[in-house]
Amino acid sequence: MPVLPADIEISSSKGPQRLIPGLEESSGALYEIGVSDDGTFVGLTRDELEESFTVLRAMAFSLGCDVRILRVIVVGDCQWTEEAQPKKKTPSMQKQEKLLVAEVLVAPHLGPSESTTSLTAPPRNQLASRAAEYDAPDHKTGGIKSQSEQLRVSLTGSTTSGKSSLLGTLSTSTLDNGRGKSRLSLLKHRHEIVSGVTSSLAQELIGYQEVKAVNNAVAFNTNVINYASGNVSSWNDIHSAIENGRLVFVTDSAGHPRYRRTTVRALVSWAPHWTLCCVAADDGEDSTGRVGATASSSEILGSPGIGVDLSKAHLELCLKLNLSLVIVITKLDIASKVGLRNTLTKVLTTLKAAGRKPAILTSSPDQKGEPHLQPIAKDDVDVAKRIIASTPPGELHLLVPIVLTSAVTGSGIGRLHALLNQLPANPDGMAEHAIIADQESEQRQSIFHVDEVFVMPAHPPSANAKSSTPGFVLSGYLHRGILEVGDTMLIGPCNPGIATDVAESADIHRARSYPGLVKGSPRAVVISRDRRRPSSGDFTGISDDPDVSTMDLQTWQKLRVTGLRNLRLPVRRLSAGQVGTVAITFQEGPSPKSNSSSTAANPPLRRGMVMMSDTRNPLTGLPPAYSRFTAVFPHPSLPAWPTVLVVVYIASIRASAKIVEVKALETMPTTEDIFDFDDNENNHNRSGTSMSQDSDNQQTEITFEFVTLQEWIEIGTRVLVTPGGGPSLTNQPEQREPGSAGLDGYVGLITQAVA
Repeated sequence: MPVLPADIEISSSKGPQRLIPGLEESSGALYEIGVSDDGTFVGLTRDELEESFTVLRAMAFSLGCDVRILRVIVVGDCQWTEEAQPKKKTPSMQKQEKLLVAEVLVAPHLGPSESTTSLTAPPRNQLASRAAEYDAPDHKTGGIKSQSEQLRVSLTGSTTSGKSSLLGTLSTSTLDNGRGKSRLSLLKHRHEIVSGVTSSLAQELIGYQEVKAVNNAVAFNTNVINYASGNVSSWNDIHSAIENGRLVFVTDSAGHPRYRRTTVRALVSWAPHWTLCCVAADDGEDSTGRVGATASSSEILGSPGIGVDLSKAHLELCLKLNLSLVIVITKLDIASKVGLRNTLTKVLTTLKAAGRKPAILTSSPDQKGEPHLQPIAKDDVDVAKRIIASTPPGELHLLVPIVLTSAVTGSGIGRLHALLNQLPANPDGMAEHAIIADQESEQRQSIFHVDEVFVMPAHPPSANAKSSTPGFVLSGYLHRGILEVGDTMLIGPCNPGIATDVAESADIHRARSYPGLVKGSPRAVVISRDRRRPSSGDFTGISDDPDVSTMDLQTWQKLRVTGLRNLRLPVRRLSAGQVGTVAITFQEGPSPKSNSSSTAANPPLRRGMVMMSDTRNPLTGLPPAYSRFTAVFPHPSLPAWPTVLVVVYIASIRASAKIVEVKALETMPTTEDIFDFDDNENNHNRSGTSMSQDSDNQQTEITFEFVTLQEWIEIGTRVLVTPGGGPSLTNQPEQREPGSAGLDGYVGLITQAVA
């Protein structure tokens, strides 16, 4: 056991003593100073931190261990008043210091027994230098923000196409057994394991690190950093292993039409840089009796699925959304040559009809032996670089690489890794959700799209449970701007008429970044507050409490950012395009009338809100909350749906809306080509104008009105409109129209919004 010497011996400690037998093989232990038991960053002043470090160093020296400060971060400010001392004639003084948190490594001392100056030096200099390094914005280790290049990728495709198994193999380097072995670590719910059908979003992190060849003895120049790498058990370990490399944030989605909301959420809400559309190689082939065979549409949907091509429906939805695509042909091990040829023909025909440029990354015929799952072969890297370099920069969004893979044999996995490492971020060069206006005020404003809301237990616990206020954590991505700890932001629209209670469900979200959590500890109890959005006519979310007035809540609430994590890594800054979670606290109550009402003191947070900088216009005041918007669609007209109610997807918004007005826009006639000698009257009218071109140029302007909520939207944002606003159509796929895959929708651009 470590021995704590007397106070005099602590200050005069000369270094580590003789190492205790049995500690030679230890890798050391990390200590966080200034962090409470539940993980909250409390922080200590510099004098308090020095005293704690001195005690820890003395205890470590008694065991024969070294102490090294890894980093010191600033987590807040504190101020206090020192009382006056009449005897010393010193007046009372107001003092202010920063609160610090330190990460210290205690490891066995395996060097010479004599003490070193670094160990006996006063810790004040070490703490000051570490804190200065952290506060420097250009520090190469990224103390304020993660410096690694980040790429967002979403997986989509028909159910049983092998999406989850593919992601499991990519993130764990574990080959599948044909029955879903590699995907077990991704599944969140028991029914997913039993049925084999993914119903929720699963997200994983994969890193890529360049390795320099030493005397040409290293055959691979890129390593995959995942859970199969050494000393990697969490996302934070992947961050630590990456230096000037790339992080790929992969989101797996559902493929069954029953969960099409989840499918669209992965494609629209997270604004992926690239989308991996998985198509089974045996799709459309009779693989009855084979292990891991792809189910047909009739097997998935029953009689309504006859004649429905689910894989093509997913592919066409991605093309409608104008997403940057990568086609991944899965289950190569069980497909016949005829089935593979038919699948590739279908994919190539669909891509060329949409004006895309497919490029197949074929496997090397000379490749033999075990597949490369951890290091990436140089041949695979060269092929990926050649495909990207052969496409002009202005046409990268039209490029569609096609990779043939098998999670069972590992074929093509290394080539897919190489492609993920080489794909450019934002290939179209545009913003992810909107065409941003060239205004200085808009450029300075930070906008964070909220995709999920979590409720944390109140800390510290109050003696009176009614007066305790829970904490909130928002998950999403920063659309533009910079977000830092301590910033004052606005969140909304709060829609005070829809007051949602705090969920009391057992939906506990345990992240891999916190291994070893004790069941029931405050840090482990994270309750999801993201409930189902109210549909048309569904007002179950309205509070029945007569004491809570709908006027007590404002549309926009002021809050303060108290913590940031970028892909589970604690940071002090998020940059535009990065995914993260934001811990917030509300700075001021919405109204003095709210008293102790939890609903009024904490406005209902939900998916679809936006958090933006508090840059109020002196003329207009708070940002607007829109109830209507107008969008332009490049189609002659929308189909005659049986109801005017639709579901709209805008950024992280999913809401029911009704069609208010439909108007066809007049288009300029296409001039006749004087070199056109085609006299076919079926293709040209009397004036020589192409009728097909007129039809393609015609646009339809549609005005929508939200049914229950107000939303904040941005002009130029892409909107996806799907039929049906009621719960019966979205929850019961058997009530769909015959021949529909459940992914029917139309994509347009928002041109106007009305408050």
